[in-house]
Amino acid sequence: MDTKLTVSVVIPCHNYARFLPQTLGGVLAQTYPVKEIIVVDDGSSDDSAEVAAGVPGVRLIRQPKQGIAGARNTGAALATGDLIAFLDADDLWPADSLEVRVLPLAQDETLAATYGLVEQFLSPELDDDARARLVCPEGRTAARLAGSLLVRRSVFQAVGPFDTAHAMGETMDWISRFDDLGARASSVERLVLRRRIHGANTVQSQSTNAEYFSVLRSALVRRRASQQEKA
Repeated sequence: MDTKLTVSVVIPCHNYARFLPQTLGGVLAQTYPVKEIIVVDDGSSDDSAEVAAGVPGVRLIRQPKQGIAGARNTGAALATGDLIAFLDADDLWPADSLEVRVLPLAQDETLAATYGLVEQFLSPELDDDARARLVCPEGRTAARLAGSLLVRRSVFQAVGPFDTAHAMGETMDWISRFDDLGARASSVERLVLRRRIHGANTVQSQSTNAEYFSVLRSALVRRRASQQEKA
């Protein structure tokens, strides 16, 4: 595909050395070339940093643990590409994930972001007991998750960084602010993200639900304030 748009890939990582080689391999195998790959090691106690440092072309940033929002923000602040793509260190992209998401942005300069279909899969190393406990929804669904979203860097800067006050739901909060800005995102009917289910990322607890309600409350307060300013 002939386009001049450059892509920075930001990968936050905390103790995912076991998954990182496959994740990075998928990025390096993209049919659309990336300008830079920034891995932010967020206070890992395993070999995540060493794994990332051993992959040619990867820029490794190490920092004390700040959480996934803080790690993404660190990477985004260093990104120099026209577009920013986020990918969690345990997830995977199909080989044409970037290509199919870049094309609409190359064709329409008013488009702020693209996203596509997401499917979930049980991590192959799980034993039978773990597989029986975990819920892995079937099928593919269009979703604006961090790993499926490709956004213009200028738009990301206009929306602002991920809110580190949210331990979970930080992407939902960012999307809400993206929508409040009036930015436009387009979905492509192609698989762009395979989300790995391995246990640590699938616990639906009371605290998780409380976090999502907090995100929704923040959005309502923000929109009411905006309406009052316009009145």
